[in-house]
Amino acid sequence: MRPTYFLSDLHLRHPDDARTQRALAFLRARAGEAEAVYLVGDVFDLWLGYRSAIFSAYFPVLRALADLVDAGTRVVLFPGNHDPDTGLFLSEHLGVSVAVEPHRITLGGRSVWLEHGDVHDPRAPWRRAVNRFARHPTVHRFARAVHPDLVWAAARVYGDALRGAKGYHGLPPGLLASFFPERVAQGADVVIIGHYHRAVSHEAELHGRRAEFYVLGDWVEHHTFLRWSGAFELFRDHGPDQPPEALPRGDHAPP
Repeated sequence: MRPTYFLSDLHLRHPDDARTQRALAFLRARAGEAEAVYLVGDVFDLWLGYRSAIFSAYFPVLRALADLVDAGTRVVLFPGNHDPDTGLFLSEHLGVSVAVEPHRITLGGRSVWLEHGDVHDPRAPWRRAVNRFARHPTVHRFARAVHPDLVWAAARVYGDALRGAKGYHGLPPGLLASFFPERVAQGADVVIIGHYHRAVSHEAELHGRRAEFYVLGDWVEHHTFLRWSGAFELFRDHGPDQPPEALPRGDHAPP
């Protein structure tokens, strides 16, 4: 039985960036080893699905995804608030499956709910409004009318501004109080999301059964991923030359 991996919020940028190189090394190591890799949103710091152009800085990332698919690993990518418009290139040319809506899979006889999680952000109504706006098809059409070089430059400014916030404040409590129980009430045994840049492993008895909740962290500070190989376990990557660190239940700050 080959393992299945879940990652989110890689926020990949320039191929020479050390963080991007570390994430690429992890993905390349999964080729042939993994049954599936689920990339649960914000894989790219920016992605717009132009009809006849791609951002050249992402060529190494795209090649790594294609190599995964060629090695027999299923790759499923979810749009996030930074890469809401996947376009057709990923699916038509790389063989990547795109999950535009929340996604259900079954692993080990358990129902698993997957989504990026940005449109449920409980921290403020304006956050949810902005994220829904970014996903609207009309917005995507207008954005693609702008030259890719201009979009790329604007995205760098936007991304740098977001990374200016400091401090770790833990997971928004509304996710555990309402979002997680609601998904379990809809039949999920395991709920997996990204977006919040928190690495969380949580377990609870809800609606008469054991349920698990995972928030995938990121590859900006946490370098975390979730692995299923008969059971779910959250790990922190320490680079290609060291074994990953298994994380216990809880809300984990960056190292």
